[in-house]
Amino acid sequence: MLMSSGSVVPETNGVSEEDFRNAMIAGLARAQKAVGEKSLAFIMDLSTKGLGNLFGGRARSTDPKRLWDARKACPTALDDIAELYGCEIVAKDPAGTGGLGTVPLAALLARVAEAESPTSPGGTGKTHNELLGMEDLIRSVHALTGQWIEEINGHRAPPRPRAVG
Repeated sequence: MLMSSGSVVPETNGVSEEDFRNAMIAGLARAQKAVGEKSLAFIMDLSTKGLGNLFGGRARSTDPKRLWDARKACPTALDDIAELYGCEIVAKDPAGTGGLGTVPLAALLARVAEAESPTSPGGTGKTHNELLGMEDLIRSVHALTGQWIEEINGHRAPPRPRAVG
């Protein structure tokens, strides 16, 4: 079958194995930081040695189900991979809030206010560690506001035709 470009060979997405692996490891590192090595290994149905093999490069990748299971430890565990493909993973119920957007927004607002306090480690600016500590909340709010924008776009009426002449 001919592709739209006239070639019989389909185009690739341009994501290299190395880029994919780096994105996978970044997400799994966040998940491990959130729950610890033993818990993440259990969640992914791996031994701690198997998980260590992933991080150490002795295992190049893992079963897709295990990657999805890692989202139980950290909802943003697959975000880096999704970003490579120009996608976003959005939960049906963001951050397990029961649809209440105020929960992650309020939590993030409190963390930002704390980080911007003159008595915080970075003074009125946010430090690297403070931002990393807020990462899951920031990603959750980003996904939530993205859903709201999609909903808003869905409510917009199509433009009315104009009379010409």
